[in-house]
Amino acid sequence: MNKTQMNQFNMMKSVDQFFANHQSLVSTNPAIVAAVNKLKSLISDISSLSEVQALSTKADSAIKAELKKSLINTALKVAGGISAQAATTGDARLKLAADVTASELKNMRETDLLIKTHAIHDAALPIATELAVWGVALSDIDALNTIADEYSTQSPGIRNLVAKTEQATTDLKAKMKETNTLLKDTLDAMMLPFKTLQPSLYGEYLNARAIVDLGGGRTTAPVDTKPAE
Repeated sequence: MNKTQMNQFNMMKSVDQFFANHQSLVSTNPAIVAAVNKLKSLISDISSLSEVQALSTKADSAIKAELKKSLINTALKVAGGISAQAATTGDARLKLAADVTASELKNMRETDLLIKTHAIHDAALPIATELAVWGVALSDIDALNTIADEYSTQSPGIRNLVAKTEQATTDLKAKMKETNTLLKDTLDAMMLPFKTLQPSLYGEYLNARAIVDLGGGRTTAPVDTKPAE
């Protein structure tokens, strides 16, 4: 929620609490009962949407960044062993498979990085025994595929999370508008007779309907704030 929505939502909850404090008023008027129940339902919807909207991709992005770092480090280790073995045997094709730098891997697009690491894995696997002398274990070679697979699954999760929060933001805006309309067009009108019948009660309702700016402390009211004398 943004600041304006938070201020409005606090007002909505205050109105709901007002009616909870005056059950006798609600219970004797079916029309008000229906409107208040609708208000409660909308408040619940807004609360749920706010929780979804608040979901952050920071943790997932941090995990993905660590996986990328691990993937690159492992790829460089295995490539280094391949390069050393290629120099020993004079294998130009093997040397080409290991021809990569840290900066190149870091700057590659995700798809290209995955292709390159899989290529390094495929080049290393057949000569795993020979690479041991260069400090490359079979577990390092296997880790290339394992880390690459885990890394590739992070992007869909992050995209899905972003999509969910964006949709929640859209739905939240619509629910806020629906609730404000319910208050303005229905409950405000239903409470208007109490301006004459029970001025103090009506004044209490107006106080509940006031929107308090939590940042600046200023208060605005959407309806007439002066109860009938």
